[in-house]
Amino acid sequence: CFLFAPVKMMKEAKGPIDLGQCMPLNKAALLNEATEDSVKSGNAVTVLTYLHGVKESESSIEAIQEEGFDIDLIELRTLKPLDIDTIRKSLGRTNKLCILDESTKSGGVGATISAIVSEEMFDLLDAPVRRLCMDDAPVPYAESMEKAVVK
Repeated sequence: CFLFAPVKMMKEAKGPIDLGQCMPLNKAALLNEATEDSVKSGNAVTVLTYLHGVKESESSIEAIQEEGFDIDLIELRTLKPLDIDTIRKSLGRTNKLCILDESTKSGGVGATISAIVSEEMFDLLDAPVRRLCMDDAPVPYAESMEKAVVK
């Protein structure tokens, strides 16, 4: 069993694991599927994230739904290979994409995924890809300062 958790802020993360099950590392997981009503009304968006962003996104779903919106929440379990099929299927439903990314805006994971989606799935998008990521600044070592930079 391998656990890769490079983000310091995830050290308190806890959850159940099934020791008898091996998850495929090349397949993303659909953690929340937007309702058909929100998709039909254009109030659904695909959210791609990984690591710490999963916990943040899951804790926001209820508030998003209270506002009349919904999300297809996709956990990217590998970045290379990127599970294009899962992303394409969700974008085919929602036609909108938001990438919650722990890296910086320039040269980060979200920038790469945004470029891939724009190049390969542009016809599925009804709006520009939105990225929620860190500012282009180095991450400080001090935990109090890290929390100010990592949003």
